[in-house]
Amino acid sequence: MLKRYALVFALAFPPCAGAAEALLMVAPLNQAMPLAAFDAGKLNGGIIKDLSDAIARRAGRRIQYVSVAGDQVASVLRQGKADGVCYVRPFWIDGDFYWSRPLIPDAELIASSVDAPVVRSLHDLRDRPVGTVAAYRYPRVEQVVGLRFQRTDSATMEDNLRKMMDGGARHTIIGQATLMYQLKVNKSLRLRPDLVIASFSAQCAFSKRSGLDFASINKAIDSLAADGSVDAILARYR
Repeated sequence: MLKRYALVFALAFPPCAGAAEALLMVAPLNQAMPLAAFDAGKLNGGIIKDLSDAIARRAGRRIQYVSVAGDQVASVLRQGKADGVCYVRPFWIDGDFYWSRPLIPDAELIASSVDAPVVRSLHDLRDRPVGTVAAYRYPRVEQVVGLRFQRTDSATMEDNLRKMMDGGARHTIIGQATLMYQLKVNKSLRLRPDLVIASFSAQCAFSKRSGLDFASINKAIDSLAADGSVDAILARYR
């Protein structure tokens, strides 16, 4: 098995003699709640943590996280420096990975400041600054808007929302679950959902070079989906 290098890590269970092997999962630092919460760079909450913890428990393994920048997720998995990551889709990250079934329903949409013109079509975004997250891909917007797509990148979605509230871009591309959660917990966030770009269900991807027994992990995931455990996790954040 290739040696794993953890850039920033957090152990959910302390190591002990004879303990089960750890499942090493990636925690992308560009994610925001309800997907992920971080404390000093360590994942400490959110759907990604709850789901990954549940997968490890069901598979009889300890859980360990490696926090990496969003643009490093694919390379960490390709090199076998981590076992997997949840809340991804095949065209979001480059590489040949094992894929779970779709697990996390969500939608990509355009949200606007309440005083901004309503976005009724992606064509309306031409030449308008649009809040985006660095390393995220927006293929549908790029296809429609082309060279007139004016990205305004932030390190995380939370940074992006703060910039909008401080008078930055008046439109942003955001996940529906993230927007609904942020509006719920931050009453000062004056944003309006305008246009759904696409609905989807995100998956978990697993490395083919880490030495992971994917069949056992996938069996654990399937059982969590079948018995309602995944739905119960998602319900905590609605």
